[in-house]
Amino acid sequence: MSRAEKCTWLGLNDDGKDMCRLRGQKLPTAEVSSKCKKTDLATICADAYSSLSRGVEAIEKNSTDAFPWLIESATQFENLGETDNAIMAYVKSIYFANKNDLAEKAYDFFRAARTAYENGLVKNDPSLKDPAIRDNLAKAGNAIIDRMRKISEKANLTDMQTELKAAVLGGVSLKKSEETDFRAPRDLIISHGRSLYEKKGEEYKDGAKSYIKSGMIKNAVILSCMGALSDLMLGKPKEGMAYLAEVASTNGNSQVFNEHPCFEWTKLVFKALISRDENLMITVNKRFLEIPWSFKDDREFARRCMESVERRITA
Repeated sequence: MSRAEKCTWLGLNDDGKDMCRLRGQKLPTAEVSSKCKKTDLATICADAYSSLSRGVEAIEKNSTDAFPWLIESATQFENLGETDNAIMAYVKSIYFANKNDLAEKAYDFFRAARTAYENGLVKNDPSLKDPAIRDNLAKAGNAIIDRMRKISEKANLTDMQTELKAAVLGGVSLKKSEETDFRAPRDLIISHGRSLYEKKGEEYKDGAKSYIKSGMIKNAVILSCMGALSDLMLGKPKEGMAYLAEVASTNGNSQVFNEHPCFEWTKLVFKALISRDENLMITVNKRFLEIPWSFKDDREFARRCMESVERRITA
């Protein structure tokens, strides 16, 4: 962002009208005022469209690098409250996965899109009033079923197909089937997107609170840092930093937090993203290896967040 606190992609077309140079589109005045001239939202918007562009480029090259870019794009669109665009990114992922006979991955994307759609309905997202959004999602779901029928020699539908068919043929009210899917998702970000960070953020913060209440401050450091990173991934860096600062400054916590390598590493991650500093990411990657992780799940969650930040900076 410039000193004028507006998006660096905001410019004027030949007619002197506001336009987004990243998207190559003319912008309505309302969007410029509500998003382009607000630092936090403009940054998320640029991340979303940059990631979408990289994803589309990868699809054109028939590269599976498209998947993380499209999921990153969808997550950021959800952060902006643009559910229609998030679903559009997921649908692109579904068709590309189908094209390469990656039916299970396509199904994961469908589930993520369905969750975004349901959450949007709950929030009365005006973008979902367009019936084309639901229709496109239904078509993508049916495309998965058709592809699976072609590549499977089994006569009966698998559990995955059963749930998908129930969702698609249910008028795309997108209700989940009564059957429980016990399969663990293979990729946290792909399977859950924004909902992953919301859920994990709550879990980490609750865990940190319990440790602090029990006087186990050292055990609370990593959980607090992961909670703050969840906010960062949700496009809320200010809230994440405020939370971390508050927890670290609580009576008796300051010294323990400041001496813990995870606390220093987390602050560097925030700084790297906010300042768009690619060189600082080199230090971030090195410091990551110095953290004494107690649990593999925490380490993998932190690694995914770090890689996501790196993608946003280099996009």
